[in-house]
Amino acid sequence: MKKANIIDNFTHGLHDPSLFSSSMLSKRVFSLLCVAGIAVNGIGLFSGVMMIDGALYALIAKNMVLSGNYEFLTLHGFDWLDKPHFPFWCTALSYRIFGIHDFAYKLPAFIFWLIGALYTYLLACRLHGRNVARIAVLVYLSALHLLLCNSAVNAEPYLTGMIVAAIYHFYRTYREGTFSQLLFGALWAALAVMTKGIFVLIIVGSGFIVLWLARKEWRQFLNYRWYAAVALVLVFILPELYCLYRQFDARPTVEVFGQTHVSGIRFFFWDSQFGRFFNSGPITGHGDPFFYLHTLLWAFLPWSPLLLFAVYFSFGKRRVAMGHPLLWGSFLITFLLFSASQFQLPHYLNALFPLVSIWTAQLLGNMGRLPANGTMHRIQWYSGMVIVILLCALIVLFHGSGWWVFGIITVGVGLAVLVLTRRVSPSNTFLVSYAIGLLIGIFYGGYLYPGLLTYQGGDRMARFINAHIAEEHYPDRLYVLDLEIENFMLGFRCEVPLQAIRSEKQWDAVNDGSLLAIRPEALGEIPDRFEIEPVASFGAYRISRLTPKFFYYRTRDAQLGEFRLVRLKKR
Repeated sequence: MKKANIIDNFTHGLHDPSLFSSSMLSKRVFSLLCVAGIAVNGIGLFSGVMMIDGALYALIAKNMVLSGNYEFLTLHGFDWLDKPHFPFWCTALSYRIFGIHDFAYKLPAFIFWLIGALYTYLLACRLHGRNVARIAVLVYLSALHLLLCNSAVNAEPYLTGMIVAAIYHFYRTYREGTFSQLLFGALWAALAVMTKGIFVLIIVGSGFIVLWLARKEWRQFLNYRWYAAVALVLVFILPELYCLYRQFDARPTVEVFGQTHVSGIRFFFWDSQFGRFFNSGPITGHGDPFFYLHTLLWAFLPWSPLLLFAVYFSFGKRRVAMGHPLLWGSFLITFLLFSASQFQLPHYLNALFPLVSIWTAQLLGNMGRLPANGTMHRIQWYSGMVIVILLCALIVLFHGSGWWVFGIITVGVGLAVLVLTRRVSPSNTFLVSYAIGLLIGIFYGGYLYPGLLTYQGGDRMARFINAHIAEEHYPDRLYVLDLEIENFMLGFRCEVPLQAIRSEKQWDAVNDGSLLAIRPEALGEIPDRFEIEPVASFGAYRISRLTPKFFYYRTRDAQLGEFRLVRLKKR
């Protein structure tokens, strides 16, 4: 009886002009859907770490804990300068509590992602009311790239929660003028800066600038509170500046990016952010002005078609679907800046997903009062059908462990959802989208992601070494060649510490009988004074860069590289 009532709550809204009135999306139903969404996102907590960023960050935090030095970021015995410290501090704390393993690495990021869901609700409540806030949270829980990043964890789950939290508290400062809200907003903004860099303040502040311009509130530009907020952010990021100074500015002989006399503080304020934007820093890329447009279309699935409708109705000045200036201002300015940048990665958009989730939720909350609601429903329903078919095809093509079980589950759940939501109604439009979003999450987190991890050569080598340490009397360190990406996963998983070799001089310190992890194509870099004794060999593939030939199980083996463990004997 209870299940029937829940289904009725979702499907009876054909003639109701307002989606999810209190009778439609009750607190109980909302709670059940939240639990389901959080559970699907949490699948990735119990799987391994993916190359490259995840393994790299996990290894650097491990080095912190083992060395007891929480000021310096190091990689394979060398100083490392790229990202700020805060995520590494959180991971190191988690390691200290739970031990050094995959779950401990992923848990802090997952907590900040959950904080993002909470603040998405709070901000949406302030802007559009409780019903829209509930829908916004569920959109957030089922957005594709957020689901992906909760398995392959990097800095973005931290940032997603921090930015929407800062915007919420600054919005309350704008409305109420209270110092406590200003303080909390500055603190969250500072944590975001200590996670990704000073550029994140553009995401936080741009929406307010557009809001003040739209409402002609010129005095806000001279309001002392906003200048106090900037000052507070600078105060709160002093721990980061101190660590950068200690590691780099106070040690000018340290070599970073092939150079000495590198200022960590300058890198933090300029090269890591604006240097990438203008392609003038040590880390460069190749920008495409349309990159984030087509990225948004897939990364925000299954909600991206509805987001496009929200943008369309906003330009058409349909008041019931027009996004709040705070939301579309921040989204538009940040989106344009990202598109103009020369360094572009898909996960950069994740920080905007709480904002576009609220915008999309406003459209859904008023869908019954908008024209073309039948068109919107059919687009979501048919795209859901296409996604189910595509997932089934991918399950068969990848042919991972238990593929037939996942295939049956996907077909069964997909057909049930499509049958139950075939009638045109706002509630059915939401339900088919949410269910398909979670189905994608189950496919990725429960099937594809664990299957891909088995092809990480560094992971397999580390497990081999750990299993044979006692019986083989392995040396107290494992040598690797610098900049081989498999070393990141090897270093995180392996119980023997790694030492990278960067120069000819460092070969002199290699003792007779030492172990070396190396790709076959790099064997020529070993000096002639060493003989090579094979120990073990492992298939390897850079799984963050999938190709059709690797994905298809019949052609996969031919795409695998090799990662070797060898023993070095002096001639």
